[in-house]
Amino acid sequence: MVTEGCCIAVEDDAMELAEAAPVLTPVDGPILVPQDGVSRVDFDMAIRRLELRMEQLERQLRAEQGNLKVPEPAVLTPILEENGAELPSPKNHFSAATEEDADFTHDSIQFGESIWSLPLVLDFSHFPLWDGIFSMLLLIVNLGMQAMFSGILLSDDFAGAGVQVEEERENARRWRIGIAHDWRYMDLSETSLVTRVCQSDGALILSTPQAELVDQINSFLGLGAEDFVPGFFQPGILLCLLCILHWSLCVYKEFRSVWLAFEAVLAIPRASRSITSQNRITSLSRSRLLVVLTSFVLRMAIASIMLVAGIQWLGRTTSITELMLNAVALNGIMDIDELLFAGFTPVSVQQAIRKLEPVKMKYSRYRSQFESFALFLLLLVTMLVPYLIYLEPLGSGMVSIKWEMCGKNQTFVVANNPANQQVIGYRTKATRDDQEPSLVEIAVEQHKFQESGPPKYIFFASSMKMFSADIDEDMNAAAARTPFCVETDALWPGTPFHEDPVVTSILHARLRSALVSLGQPPSITCDGVAHLCNMPDARLLRLMCGYTCGCTDPYSSSPWHRVQAAGCSVACTARALTILATQPCEDQPAGDAWEAFWDGYAPALSDHYGLNVSQADIWPAASSIANQLRVRGCPGLTNPELQLELITQTPWCQGHERLFRPLAWICPRSCGCFGTALGHCPASCVANASTD
Repeated sequence: MVTEGCCIAVEDDAMELAEAAPVLTPVDGPILVPQDGVSRVDFDMAIRRLELRMEQLERQLRAEQGNLKVPEPAVLTPILEENGAELPSPKNHFSAATEEDADFTHDSIQFGESIWSLPLVLDFSHFPLWDGIFSMLLLIVNLGMQAMFSGILLSDDFAGAGVQVEEERENARRWRIGIAHDWRYMDLSETSLVTRVCQSDGALILSTPQAELVDQINSFLGLGAEDFVPGFFQPGILLCLLCILHWSLCVYKEFRSVWLAFEAVLAIPRASRSITSQNRITSLSRSRLLVVLTSFVLRMAIASIMLVAGIQWLGRTTSITELMLNAVALNGIMDIDELLFAGFTPVSVQQAIRKLEPVKMKYSRYRSQFESFALFLLLLVTMLVPYLIYLEPLGSGMVSIKWEMCGKNQTFVVANNPANQQVIGYRTKATRDDQEPSLVEIAVEQHKFQESGPPKYIFFASSMKMFSADIDEDMNAAAARTPFCVETDALWPGTPFHEDPVVTSILHARLRSALVSLGQPPSITCDGVAHLCNMPDARLLRLMCGYTCGCTDPYSSSPWHRVQAAGCSVACTARALTILATQPCEDQPAGDAWEAFWDGYAPALSDHYGLNVSQADIWPAASSIANQLRVRGCPGLTNPELQLELITQTPWCQGHERLFRPLAWICPRSCGCFGTALGHCPASCVANASTD
C-alpha cells in the first residue's frame, strides 16, 4: 500500500513538472528560467510545491528503510534532460541526504493560537468585513491591556509595594521606644505589649500591624518567637525563589515562541503581495512583513517589562500566601492574548490560524548545543540574580526589623512622672502564663458568667468618679478610710459587722483577693496566714487580718510593715497604742520579734526602693549597724553612732511612716522616751514620769 502511494505521488509530481516544463527554457546550460509571459511568482510557487512534495516522498522512503523500492524517475528524466539538467542517481541522492541528516535536524514551526498571530493571516479581502475589523480591534485591545499592565507594574506606587526595609526598620524603632514599653498597654497578667506582640498573642487589640509583621517574618524565614538567626531552610525565601523561577520560565516560553515565529517568518519567501495557498503561507509582502516584525518587537518588549517587573514584585512579597496568588496573577497577564483569541476572535479568523501548516525548519547540531549552553546559563542567572539582588537583602532586612521590634529585653514597662521628672520602670513577666493567671484575670474569669450574688473578687464602685478615685487610691488612704479593725470587728463571729449584708461581701472579696495575690487559695477567714504577714506585698492581708498580722499588738511581731501605709488600719493601730499605754516604760528583752526585725532589714528596704540594697556602696556600713544592734539589743540605741538608719536617714527610735514602727515602742528607755512627750514614744512614759 505504501509503495503504491509513493508511486502515485511520484507520478503526480511528474505531471506537475511536465505542466511546468513548457514555461522553462535553458539558458547557457542546466539553469532554468521562466519563459516570457509567465510571472516570477507563479514560477516560484510551482517550484516550491514540487520541492515540498519531494521532501514528503523522501521522508516516506527513509521510513521504509529500504523495504520500499524507489521507482526510476522515468517521467522526470526526459523533462530535465530536455532542459539540459542532469538527474542525480537515487544512490547519490540518498547518500547526500544521509550526510545532511547527520549534521541537521528538521522541525516544524506552528504559529500559536494567539491574537499576536493575526497579522499573518488578517486580510480584509479574504474575511468578512466585520470579522476583519473586530479582529483588528482585538489586536489593539490585547496590546493596550498588556501595555497598561506593564506600566502599572513599573509605577512607583506598585513597584514600591512590599516591605520597605529602611522604612519598616525606622517604624519598628519608633514603635519600640514610644509604645511597646508603655505601662498603659500592659495587660492584666502584667505582660508588656512588646512581649505579647513578639510572642504572637492572639488576644491583641493593640499593635496588630506589628504583630502581623512579626508573624510574617517568622513564617517567611522559619524563625521561632525568640529566634533572630535564620536556619538553612527558609520557607519564604525558597518559595519566593520558586515563584520567580516559575514566572521567568513563563516569560522565557514567550521569548522562545517569538523567536521561533521570527525564524519561520524569515523563511517564508518575499513577494510583492502576500499569498496563502492551501493553508500555507507561500509568500509575504514587505508591508505585511513589517507589521509582523513590529508585533514581534512589541511582544518582546512587553514580555521583557513583565519579566523585570514581575521578579521585582515577587522579590518584595513577604506573605507566603500572597506569593502564590501574585505568581498566578502574573501568569494570567501573559495569557491575555490567548484568552482573547479563544473567547472573542471570530471563528473564520480562528480557523485560518489553526489550519496554517507548520513552516519546515532545519537546525544544525552546533546550534542545538549552543542553545543548550545558553539556556543553562540563563537558568543559572535566573536563580542567582534575583536571590542576590532581592531575596538575600530582604531576608537580612526582615531579621533587622524583628531585632528592632523584639530584640533583647522585653520584660519592662515605663512611665513618666512629670511632677518629679523621673522615668519610673516596672519589670513585667517574661511570658504570659495561663497556668498561673494574675489576680485580675482570676477575678474576670470568675465574674464574667456570674448572673447573681455578690462578686467573689471585685469591688464595684458606685460611680465613675468613685471608680477613678479607687483606682488611684494607695494603701495609706485605704487604711485610713477603713473605720474599724476588720478582723476583730467584722470577721470574727459575734462582732458588730459580722454577716452584715453590705459590709461582709466587700470584706470577703478583699480577703480572697489578698490571699490569691499571695499565691494562696481563697478564704474568708484569717486562719493560717500569719506566716505571710511579713511579706512586703501582703498589704491587703494586713488590712484584712490586722490581729493575726500583729497590727493590734506592739510587741508580738516585727515592726516592719506594721504602719498605716503598709496595711495596718488606723483602728488596729489604735488598739496597739492602747495596749502600749498600759505597759511600763521599759525596754523589752530581745526576742523573736527583735530577730525578725533585723532579718527583714534588707528585703524591706529592697522592696521599698525597688532595687537590691545589698549591692549599694553604703550597705556594708548600714549592715554593720544592724548587726551591732541585733547583738546588743535595746541598749545599743543609746550609742549615737548606731541611732540612725543610714539608707533612709531615719532614726531607729522614730520609725519610718512607710516602712516600720518606731523602735521606741520596744525600747522606750534606750530611746530616751522616759519623761518626754515625743510623738513616737509610748504614752505610758509620760504618765510614769509624772508618777515618779
